[in-house]
Amino acid sequence: MNAVLPISILVIEDDDDVRQTLGDIVELNGYRLLTAPDGEAGLAIARRENPALIITDIAMPRMDGFALLAALRADTALRPLPVIIITAKVDRAATRLGMELGADDFITKPFTEDEVLHSIKTRLEKKDLLDELDAFAHTVAHDLRNPLASLGGRLELMEMMLGKADEATLRQHLNAATNAAFRLGTIIDELLLLSGVRRQPVVPGPLDMGAIVTEAVDRLENLLQKQSARIEQPATWPVAVGHAPWVVEVWTNYLSNAAKYSGPNPVISLGGELRPDGRSARFWVQDHGPGVDAATQAKLFVPFSRISTGRASGHGLGLSIVRRILDKLGGTVGVESEPGAGARFWFELPIATPVSALPVRQIDAP
Repeated sequence: MNAVLPISILVIEDDDDVRQTLGDIVELNGYRLLTAPDGEAGLAIARRENPALIITDIAMPRMDGFALLAALRADTALRPLPVIIITAKVDRAATRLGMELGADDFITKPFTEDEVLHSIKTRLEKKDLLDELDAFAHTVAHDLRNPLASLGGRLELMEMMLGKADEATLRQHLNAATNAAFRLGTIIDELLLLSGVRRQPVVPGPLDMGAIVTEAVDRLENLLQKQSARIEQPATWPVAVGHAPWVVEVWTNYLSNAAKYSGPNPVISLGGELRPDGRSARFWVQDHGPGVDAATQAKLFVPFSRISTGRASGHGLGLSIVRRILDKLGGTVGVESEPGAGARFWFELPIATPVSALPVRQIDAP
């Protein structure tokens, strides 16, 4: 099973008690904890694990916090990482030096859990926004450029051929221009949706999953017919909680990928089941195509990553949207696959009424 891993936070602190306290705060709030007793060991872990955020002391053996900051900012791969300094030093000179070296926040000892959590959440939100801005720029520069160039080129050819080429040739260029324009529109719509999910407040409610799946299938009617795809789904679904328009987008993405990358005449199985914890339900789309190797699985839900395998090739927006939606709705996403054995893309959502005493029953496709 491949699920999106929790956010990793590296705590670098030579005092065992303080390191333990910070580690407890990190782990109890759902983050993946990495620890190091000094800057030198912390730098090695950062290079190996690439955490989302670093919390470090200043006064440490072998490599202090200032030297660590300098090393991080000199490393191209680690330079964007937010760094929170927790220290007993409160003098202005130390603070100024830390900020000049690229520290994102200072917290003085003794500290409270609320102080640490507020700083973590603020730095991670800022990092997400900067990453998204960079990714948007990358998408505009690369993924929009190709269809835009195709559209302009085809229209220019048509203009040159007016009165010279036959209707069939002109129609061929017109169809290519239309496809490029459609592709441009799709990418723009996906960018707007991805951005909107972050900003739009929603109040989750019980989902009619059968109606949601029907809407997603209807949206993909042309694609499914073109691929001669057959959809198998259960008669009933667990009742989860979420925002229906966003969940339609999740199903639409999963179904379209299964139809595109499963070969001719695919059979696509849908399903849903209560999870053993009695608090959530898992829904999935199972295809019987070539599958996805482990290295590709690790990149599938990473925002804006490009995936190019025998199974798929694209700009990576679709699964970025899926992950963003499930994060916003308090759910999770993942994939189970082995090369040559198909793939099962799944997502989980909280259920309407948590149950602990009821038996869990899997709903299989008929």
